[in-house]
Amino acid sequence: MRIHPLAFRRLIVLAGAGAVLAAFSHAQEPKTLPPSLLMPPAGPPSKGVIPASSVVSPAETVATKAALFDRFRKYDQLPDLTRELVFATKSGMEWLGRDGIHQANGRFIPGLSPALGKATEDDHFMRQALGAFALARSARLTGEEKYTVRASQTILSLLAEAPKDSAGIRKLALASVVCNRVGGAAYLALAIFELPEAAPELRQCGEELCQFLRSRVQADGSISFAEEGEAPEADGVGLYAGPALTAIAMSNRESPAEWKKQALAKSLKHYRQQFSTLPNPMMISWMCPAFVEMHLQTREPAAAEFVFEMCDWLVKLQFESPDRQRATWRGGFPQVAGGKILSAAPTIETAYYAMAIADACRMIRTMEKPDSARYDRYRATLTRALQFLTTLQYGEENTGHFAAHFRPALVGAFHPSHTDGSLRVDHSAVAVAAFSQYLIAGVDR
Repeated sequence: MRIHPLAFRRLIVLAGAGAVLAAFSHAQEPKTLPPSLLMPPAGPPSKGVIPASSVVSPAETVATKAALFDRFRKYDQLPDLTRELVFATKSGMEWLGRDGIHQANGRFIPGLSPALGKATEDDHFMRQALGAFALARSARLTGEEKYTVRASQTILSLLAEAPKDSAGIRKLALASVVCNRVGGAAYLALAIFELPEAAPELRQCGEELCQFLRSRVQADGSISFAEEGEAPEADGVGLYAGPALTAIAMSNRESPAEWKKQALAKSLKHYRQQFSTLPNPMMISWMCPAFVEMHLQTREPAAAEFVFEMCDWLVKLQFESPDRQRATWRGGFPQVAGGKILSAAPTIETAYYAMAIADACRMIRTMEKPDSARYDRYRATLTRALQFLTTLQYGEENTGHFAAHFRPALVGAFHPSHTDGSLRVDHSAVAVAAFSQYLIAGVDR
């Protein structure tokens, strides 16, 4: 759905706080969620890489307005594994777009504390932007107007905190201690460019955000994400530089420009060398989508090679231990803190890596000579990662111990780990983005 100028202006004036789940204030104390100890099989053996064009052809999309999700709607005809992942995707999308979770002022509730039965107050600009990004991707997958409208409402509410200056550059007005400006601009631009058929006014705002990101691209291709005089965060390359490059790549898809191509080319060389010296899982989560997008646009071999280098290294980190004491870890990826890989139970961070691998699969399926062996390996890894994430999702079967009126506020959401049942909007957002990309890319085939 295109948001026309009149609708765009109406959305801008959205204001006022919606009711924040006041009726859910009497929930019971959560019990430890019982994740399945025996994971389903990773699916039938691949019959080779099915070209991406076989999912929905461009001509069919134009002629019938078919949504990519349409081929999954006959649930009883789907293989068991595909049906499981489709239901998880659908439930997660519905949670993000649910009244009360997405409020009348365009913002998501920051999160929920099931133990207290109420919304949390730890709001953050980038978490809101990730929520908008996930809803925009949901709209791209399903073709449902409600997701487009709600993503647009969130985007517009965030744009109010990112004014444009006299030079036509849009950046966050928030202090850097409140929100990293590079990260905030990048995630907001990502949400805009993920919207299907975004209004010209919104796309222009995305370009203005990218002009700010352009100013942070250094001569060597690195992204300067720390303010002058501030020490850069240890995980800043993954948290901010990667999203910035992905935003620039998506912007170039919509509105090609020479500076964008040059920035991506320089950054490819810089971060490829950095990864070869000091590989880090957090770096992969957004670098992979950036250079997948670059390869799809330019067919630059080095971009595909870097994606393969990152994902080949990443898939080896996946937990596959047959140890029954760690059976619930299977399919997850290790936690990362301060650039270091921790020997600890996997968490919702696995969704970031799943999203990256889904993009790598998408790239392989568009290649003239796809690497079938690598695709099968990535596909199996991605499937196991998504199965792990389903053990972190609230459903009807694991919310029976909560008060009946509170359950609708939980079903579909993803919690951080098997020992933490709290909710934060960005956790569910990145999980939904990963599941959606799996279906968009046709990796079920």
